[in-house]
Amino acid sequence: MGRLSAFLLVFTLVAMSAGPLLAPPSPSDSPIEVFDTSGRALVDFTVSDISFGNVSSAASTFTQPNGSSVDYIYVRETIALSFEFRNAGTRLDPASAVGTMEVWHPIGFVVESWSVNLSLAGGQSTIESIDWTPAAAHSHLSDDGTLGGGYILRGSVDAGVLDGNEANDVYDENIIVALYHDRVESALCGDVDGDGSADCPNALSVPMWVGAGYDVGNDFSIKDEGQFQMLASSTSAEGNRHLQIAGDSGVYISSRNDRMWWAWPDANQNCNDGFESLGYGQNDGTLSTAYGTYICTVQVKGFDFVSLQARVQAWGSMGQGDELALEANTGLSQQRLNLSEATIGATSADWTPVIWNMTDVFPNSNYGLAFHFSSDNNDATQGIHVDDLMLFGVERVDEYTIDLDCNEPTNGVFNVIPADPSPPSLRCTLTNNGYRTVSPTIHTKVDNSSWMSQFPLRIDSTDPLDHDNTVTMMPVDAGNTSEFWVNLSIPAGSNVETVNWSVWLNDSVNAQNKGQRHFDVNVVSSYSASFRQTNIVTPALTLPPTATGNVTMSLQNTGNEDVAWSFGAYFNDPLWSNSNLEWFDSTGTPMTSIMVARGATVNVIAQFTAPDDAVPGPVEITLLTNAVPPASAQSTWSIQIEVPPVTDLSISAMSDEITAPSNGQMVQVEMTLINNGNSDENYNLSLQANYLLGASLSIQSTGLLDAFGGDTTVYLILPMPSLLRPDLYLIDVTATSESDPNYEVTQQIRLTVPPTYALTVEDLDMSGQTFSPGDSCRTGKWEVTNIGNMDDRFSIAVDHPDTITVELRDANSQPLSPAETPVVAPGSSYNVTFCYAFVEGTSGSQTLSLTGSSINYDGSGDAPSDTGSAVFDVGTQGWINVVGQGPMVIDRAIQTETLTFELHNRHPTVSQQIRLDVSANEMTAYGFNPRVVESDREFQLGPDQRRIITVEIEPSEVALLNLPLDQITRNFTLEIDADLDTVEYLQEITFVRMQSQSEGTSSGLDVIGVLGVIFGVLIVIALLVVFVRIVMGTQQIEDEVVSLADYQSSMEGKYREIAPAPEIPTAPNMMPSQDAFTAPPAPSVPAEPIYAPAPAVPAVAPTEPVYTPAVPAVAPPPEINPPQEFEITVPLEYSNSVFAKVISQNGIHDGVAFLSFAGGYDADGNGYLRQSELDRAASEYVAGGHNQPTTSPAFTDEQLIASGWTQEQIDAARASGQI
Repeated sequence: MGRLSAFLLVFTLVAMSAGPLLAPPSPSDSPIEVFDTSGRALVDFTVSDISFGNVSSAASTFTQPNGSSVDYIYVRETIALSFEFRNAGTRLDPASAVGTMEVWHPIGFVVESWSVNLSLAGGQSTIESIDWTPAAAHSHLSDDGTLGGGYILRGSVDAGVLDGNEANDVYDENIIVALYHDRVESALCGDVDGDGSADCPNALSVPMWVGAGYDVGNDFSIKDEGQFQMLASSTSAEGNRHLQIAGDSGVYISSRNDRMWWAWPDANQNCNDGFESLGYGQNDGTLSTAYGTYICTVQVKGFDFVSLQARVQAWGSMGQGDELALEANTGLSQQRLNLSEATIGATSADWTPVIWNMTDVFPNSNYGLAFHFSSDNNDATQGIHVDDLMLFGVERVDEYTIDLDCNEPTNGVFNVIPADPSPPSLRCTLTNNGYRTVSPTIHTKVDNSSWMSQFPLRIDSTDPLDHDNTVTMMPVDAGNTSEFWVNLSIPAGSNVETVNWSVWLNDSVNAQNKGQRHFDVNVVSSYSASFRQTNIVTPALTLPPTATGNVTMSLQNTGNEDVAWSFGAYFNDPLWSNSNLEWFDSTGTPMTSIMVARGATVNVIAQFTAPDDAVPGPVEITLLTNAVPPASAQSTWSIQIEVPPVTDLSISAMSDEITAPSNGQMVQVEMTLINNGNSDENYNLSLQANYLLGASLSIQSTGLLDAFGGDTTVYLILPMPSLLRPDLYLIDVTATSESDPNYEVTQQIRLTVPPTYALTVEDLDMSGQTFSPGDSCRTGKWEVTNIGNMDDRFSIAVDHPDTITVELRDANSQPLSPAETPVVAPGSSYNVTFCYAFVEGTSGSQTLSLTGSSINYDGSGDAPSDTGSAVFDVGTQGWINVVGQGPMVIDRAIQTETLTFELHNRHPTVSQQIRLDVSANEMTAYGFNPRVVESDREFQLGPDQRRIITVEIEPSEVALLNLPLDQITRNFTLEIDADLDTVEYLQEITFVRMQSQSEGTSSGLDVIGVLGVIFGVLIVIALLVVFVRIVMGTQQIEDEVVSLADYQSSMEGKYREIAPAPEIPTAPNMMPSQDAFTAPPAPSVPAEPIYAPAPAVPAVAPTEPVYTPAVPAVAPPPEINPPQEFEITVPLEYSNSVFAKVISQNGIHDGVAFLSFAGGYDADGNGYLRQSELDRAASEYVAGGHNQPTTSPAFTDEQLIASGWTQEQIDAARASGQI
């Protein structure tokens, strides 16, 4: 029994060890592969391979440009997917696992998913197959012909904890899904080459190519089946046929507009059954009519594709101006891929792929596809052959994924304190990976329900209105990014704990989750507070200086410990300090600290008092509360107190009661303005008073007055004009703040105007008038005005020189007696009539004054009076110059004798009216009546103009015969009355008595006898002279020079005894650049000398002509640019000699100097000069530059009388300034 048991035990162990060797093969019938099991896990499930397609539904192959190949499938076609799972472990007994087979869209969602239970021993594998029909294409053909894109086939396996290697549990394979491939094997067309049979197979299929020929220029009218042919050829790019446009002649037809449409015949006539890849068509009525069957053109829905590419193969060439293109046609517009311009093979069967990226071709429209052929009239060729149309694209799908990116904390944990001033805040960015616009919904919460009841979460997103913890965002376009923020507030007094915070996104339609984030919020122990205004306003207070105000503050102990709190403040203005602040509790009790439980809230009051010197503007104040130790925490709150400008101005006048008469004497009232406000201020000043006062202020604005006492002074100016009614006048001076026009201060001045007696006597303006002496009395009026404020009478007195006679007259032209006015009301005047005349011989400026004095004045002080004056220009003023022809002799009776005079208006700017008359009382007594010719009696003479006037006299024979003496000399006066001058020119005429015939004969004999006696006497004298010269010759020669010298010396001594006239200063130059030889500018009176004829000398006429020089007058100022002129100065003792004649004729200025010079021309040395010697001396004196001007001598009356002047003539000449 023992042995049998032992045997059975050994047998059992051997059988169990050999069991795995005797196990049946795996379900896949695959042989067991031998693996290197050294170092492997016992169980290691993996996905070793993924493939697609089988014999019944094989995948297609695409050759890449680099020669490699890639497999792909077509959309909406079912394909077999195979996933190979393997247990690569070393354990011999089967292990269990779950295999998952998935199709992932590239944007990140699972399209299809299958699972399978696996049981595999180490080294065993199994292949699981499933069928999949892709609903949307996903492929992309690059411009260089590289095919990409596609879905992800993912196999994964999960063996649980037994799987010793999880790194190989997932395997991915890419699968490209193309849109469609048309091999161009079926077409419908007509008899293109005219051989009686169609040039296309014309076997209806779905889809196929349908030809149509259109009129050139009209795409809506089909005229035939077009020129496209389907050629059966073994050299086709794909299949056995392809399209061409050349006929049997080998060239295409000119002037064509043909299309080969991608279409299909539809027996159901709804264009919906189509073919699987596109599944949508549109009936073309013209095509249907042309072929007698219902034809649908294939329609591409551009809005269904994210991207789309077409590839066609072609070879051949086109003539100039002709085209073969792949066309996208919406019916109203077309876009084309011009194959004529593509780089394609030109030789037969040299097929070249041409790619058209149609992503932007009508992306929002439906369109059909066709080959389009157009040709002109020239240069036809064999044309282009086309074949093998393939479509690749990425179709839009409704599913989408979102990439969520947030600024997550380190380790996913937020460490916070209760009422954290910097609470957790997430800034997240989401990206829409889908192909359509989406509106995701954001959710957030914390797992502490007590927190959630306080609404601590806030979401800020593109929705401007919704901010709670669930917010649907505004639409996000495909591929776009949008931001949002999630903020978490930590409740005050929160316990020390850890709270989970979640944020997730859901689809707003189906609530499918699109992303989520989870964080831990760790609340730590802390002391903290929230300190803020209960009613937040800015400014918190408005306090003028010294004012007091309260700010109520809320204090919450936000920490998680009970603690006491103290209070303080910081000020940004040095004028403010803690002395301006007091703290009170909510009951109004002063306090310095307060105990607050955790999470509790109390109110405290901060009371502020503004400093006395607080200046306007904001004051920034930081209020703070500190935890009382041992706790340590602080909270602050900033407020602003506004100190407003305080306008406070005082005005004080030196006197506000003023009494001043209405007499034109200005009165000033001083006022001081002081700015008592707290800011620099400018005040505008205004005045309100009776306009009759004419009151004004010295300034209109105070300027900037310093705060707290800045001052200025202003004067109220009262001109106290005449005629103010006696009364009390109120004057208001108002200062208005420039910064606050509503603030103003007024100072009132009370002005008392008493009864006032005053008058004015006008000054008469007699300028521009000239008056002649000796004229009869003229009448004038002198206005006396009562400028006082009371009725008054005025006494009148005149003051005048003896050269003026004045008589006051009343209204009846009777002498005014008494010399006073009637009563004159205030503001009224009385015209005093006076008659005035000038005494004969008066000249120059004459002044007449009239004084009026108040009679009714109140008797205090001197009687008010005023004096007016009138200045008369009498006689010659120098503006009119007269040049006559000198003394005249009339010794025979002629019909008319004329005398000419030159008149010169010397005024540089004013024209003068000239009036001429003749006064000839001395001549009329003898029957001689000079007169001014009619045309010269009155005329106008312009500035600096001259005019010759004529005076006529008719000496009758009777008058000349009846002269009482042999000759008489009489004068007449030419009277010139001009606007600015009065001139009298004295003209001397000597009348010689005519003799009767008998008197003439007797007189002639007497003369002959006398002449004979004289001749004999002269002969005797001549002989005596010759005798004496012979005897005295030598002695005479020695004495010649001495005698002449003595004569000259005696003359010089006598002449120099006469003091020279004072030198007349030269007028100033008009411009600085003038020199001494430049004519000086014109002054107010003329400078040309006035030559008055010398008075008659009652002496026997000399045998030689006597030249009487003009008596010099006071030289008036020079003319504008006149020629240089000087007076001729001649010693009076020679005024009637030949010497005087020579001096006058040669314009010699200094007679004494010339006398000394002429001594050297005494040829015979006898001490006397002949006229010929004087003439030669004068000529050389002038030519040699010796003729220099000199001043006129000042003659005494005795010297003038000795020269023949009368005392009357001397006085008149001195009065007129001539000497």
